[in-house]
Amino acid sequence: MGASSSHFSAASVPDGSLAGKRIVITGGSSGIGLEAAKVFAAKGAKVLLTSRSQPRLDAAAEEVRKATGAADDRVETRPLDLSSFRSVNEFADWYVETHGEKPLHVLLNNAGVMAFPDRRESADGFEMQMATNHLGHFLLTARMLPSLLRTAGSRVVNVSSMAHQWPADADGTGISDAVAKDPFRVAAASGGFAAGQYEPWKQYARTKMANLHFTLELNRRLEAAGRAGAAGVTAISAHPGYSATGLQATSGSMGGSVGAAIGNALFAQSAAMGALPLVMASVSPDAAAGQYIGPSGTNNMWGYPSANTPDPRAFRADAAEKLWDASTALTGADWSALDAPPRS
Repeated sequence: MGASSSHFSAASVPDGSLAGKRIVITGGSSGIGLEAAKVFAAKGAKVLLTSRSQPRLDAAAEEVRKATGAADDRVETRPLDLSSFRSVNEFADWYVETHGEKPLHVLLNNAGVMAFPDRRESADGFEMQMATNHLGHFLLTARMLPSLLRTAGSRVVNVSSMAHQWPADADGTGISDAVAKDPFRVAAASGGFAAGQYEPWKQYARTKMANLHFTLELNRRLEAAGRAGAAGVTAISAHPGYSATGLQATSGSMGGSVGAAIGNALFAQSAAMGALPLVMASVSPDAAAGQYIGPSGTNNMWGYPSANTPDPRAFRADAAEKLWDASTALTGADWSALDAPPRS
């Protein structure tokens, strides 16, 4: 490690240690995604930032370059709307066309939305939080998996939240009734999302449990296929604790953007601190498969990162498998790359 302190920080990543590594970051134009990108670029990595807005991406890329001295060709951008399967597939097609056989060392699934006060529907007809926070990343990971599998020691990092503990569902996601009720749909008379039944915070929490279940099942399938570990791909979860991520502004139940700004100023740690668990999960040799990395301070809300203990439901293998099957059916994700033999 590059620092003598016992806690993990940006200084723990040795200068130049990420040279030649390529890292894709969803939600990379602001907040913890942007701060993580700065650390990666400062240590030599090539970063590809994605978000829905190209102007915001342009500004973010310039900020990364100015903060780190990274050359223009080490900071790429590309628009990506995780709530749209078409956008995800277009991004993946572009990536394959432009990057071909190049290695991909880290896919950092960070983009997210939080607790819209009103029920919203994605272009594909799914509840917007689940579409953005889980389903889009599920499909993106499947599309990017061939590139990850070509890169020994690559990682998938799924950004969850302390909120994963909140759902009252036995499995934490409501996936148990996926086949019968399709709880992601928001059309009239659907499952638990009929008119008047939308609960924004409960649904946000479900998406964050889904991130943990996705990590669990992805690791299981990688191991079963003999594609895990140092020679293959490792999946890890992370969360920023209570940090100034920018997500708070999407919720109307916290007093809107003004209330979020006041709360962040009084209580939240900086986005730079909130990004450290993501950085640790992405590049630290101490981060291991299936870990849930977040702040080590009081209630895992603040402080330097360490391995946290998630809600026991995060370890429900049956729920994780149901989530995988339902998500595959709903997104059309193709995981056949797991069936291909490793390259010699």
